[in-house]
Amino acid sequence: MSDIAPSSQRAVASRAIFCAHCVAESTDRTPGAISTTNGIGRKFYGNAMPCPECGSVIRTLWWCFIEAPVIPLGSYRYKTLEPETYGFLGPRQQFYSRRLPDLHWQQIWPTWAIGTVAAVLAVCAIIAFGGRR
Repeated sequence: MSDIAPSSQRAVASRAIFCAHCVAESTDRTPGAISTTNGIGRKFYGNAMPCPECGSVIRTLWWCFIEAPVIPLGSYRYKTLEPETYGFLGPRQQFYSRRLPDLHWQQIWPTWAIGTVAAVLAVCAIIAFGGRR
């Protein structure tokens, strides 16, 4: 039995998944459990700076409200593992991630802007069409 916590084991294992450059620019911190309930919770958005060596991308973990990104919680090097697994509620994407020391604002601003515009349009549509019967 290992004395290393499961999240630490995953962080150590991620060093073999990412290339040396991506490991060097990031930390072993993992995002923990990622989930949303009815669109509220933590979710990854964005896709920036693909690594030509290992194929990872920079994604930002957001706190979301009704699926719209509200607060950036951290930027990560992110790599999806294939194939997807299927659980009780359908497909479940498995991934490895390594936290970057700083937020990646070049990726955050466009994601936040698009999410905000989509949320405002959705609220306007609900108000405009919700009262009609």
